[in-house]
Amino acid sequence: MLEQTQPSKNTQSPQGTPQAAASQQSAEPRGAQAESQHGSAQSGLAESADQALQSVGSLYNAIDAVVSKQVRERPYVALAAAAGVGFILGGGIRSPFGQVLMRVGVRAFGPPLVSAALHTAVERAQGLTQ
Repeated sequence: MLEQTQPSKNTQSPQGTPQAAASQQSAEPRGAQAESQHGSAQSGLAESADQALQSVGSLYNAIDAVVSKQVRERPYVALAAAAGVGFILGGGIRSPFGQVLMRVGVRAFGPPLVSAALHTAVERAQGLTQ
């Protein structure tokens, strides 16, 4: 009868064999390569963070300029806007008084705002087609 050889269950090679030395040598460049990739990813992340910080800074400066101009030119409008934002953030919309104010505001200012928005959209569409 033919004897069947079974593969050994221990597939690890001892430390002193040429296979172990080759795998150790190939692991070293991979480690250096991983460190290099990690360093480049980290520098890319730092550059992205710097760009985001610059964008936020320029956005802040632009908003600050617009708000400062509006406060100087129209102080009462700016005060009313600040009071409205504070009312909304303070939860005033949920109160019965806030609901009444919303209904009155939507009825009074809703149609003119919608009309103006539609008029602007039509003008832009006509400008694009010509």
